[in-house]
Amino acid sequence: ITLVPRFRTYQYTGSDDRLDDDDYSLDVNASRQWDKASGSLLAGYRDNGIRTSEFNTATPGQTTSDSQETWTLGPSFNYVLSERHSLQFTADVSDISYDASPTAGYYDYRNTNLQATWIYAFSQKTSTLLSANGGKFKATDPYSTAENITDSYGATVAVERKFTPTLTGTVTLGASHSNQDISREPFFDPFFGFFCPPGLIPDTQGQCSVSESSDNFVGGITLRQSSELMRTTVEYSQAQAPRSNGTSVVSDNFRLSFDRDFGRRYSGSLNLYYTSDSALGGVGREDRVYYSANGTLRYRLTETLSVSGSYYYSVNDDDANSDEQTNNRLFISLVYT
Repeated sequence: ITLVPRFRTYQYTGSDDRLDDDDYSLDVNASRQWDKASGSLLAGYRDNGIRTSEFNTATPGQTTSDSQETWTLGPSFNYVLSERHSLQFTADVSDISYDASPTAGYYDYRNTNLQATWIYAFSQKTSTLLSANGGKFKATDPYSTAENITDSYGATVAVERKFTPTLTGTVTLGASHSNQDISREPFFDPFFGFFCPPGLIPDTQGQCSVSESSDNFVGGITLRQSSELMRTTVEYSQAQAPRSNGTSVVSDNFRLSFDRDFGRRYSGSLNLYYTSDSALGGVGREDRVYYSANGTLRYRLTETLSVSGSYYYSVNDDDANSDEQTNNRLFISLVYT
């Protein structure tokens, strides 16, 4: 069992004091090994300022005291049927809530996914993975009765190939079917009275609602290279993901990362990321494009003490904001392990 508490504070001298922030987190990792089976449990808690949160939960670039509270739970179980066959069962639950003003537009949500996978090894170099999955996304507006409930299920097939002792590739292909139930409070106009937003119709509960279904491709390709001094990952994927604006989206992601050891004391890394989100269905669409780059140089002073410098650059462009958001951050860190 591993328990990792973290505390991180941001204090910006001479700048807008609304940027100052204290972040807390606690991660738990427990695992158990049997003769033919293994199990693990990942759990976590985070209380972060929204302006420092990961892009795919809250919108970045905020300079307010709004915060995001996250609970996560991820159990998994693996069972070896024979030398070539094995089964894997995984679950992932995220519960996210926001302490923000009504004008911020954040929806509290819970996202749950279950997956069962059969793994067959053709050889020591090639394996195939057949997976069936299902999930539920429920987003609610804490300041109104608006909500979005999305049920989804799908299947994927993946082939993993070890080309050389240092190079591995994975190709995944699949499909996902989603059913959405969306409801909102009607608008009120002094001259026209109550009316529904575009695409929604009045229901018997006095709300504006609509039900939609959609089919989407999911999958991707990954290449990983790992040697004594260099580690490289190239990854493209398309998957369904939750967002803080109350929608479930189909997200196209591209990631390129390098990690290099220059010697016993020096190391560095470079990470490039691009994502394009398209909301499921045609109601209340808020599509988004986001890309980022960050580079880090590290120097080990002693066996337990190191210093690093990091630069982060990100751009966020979504339908919810009229202006493109650009962030630049530079960090100098002293790390004790």
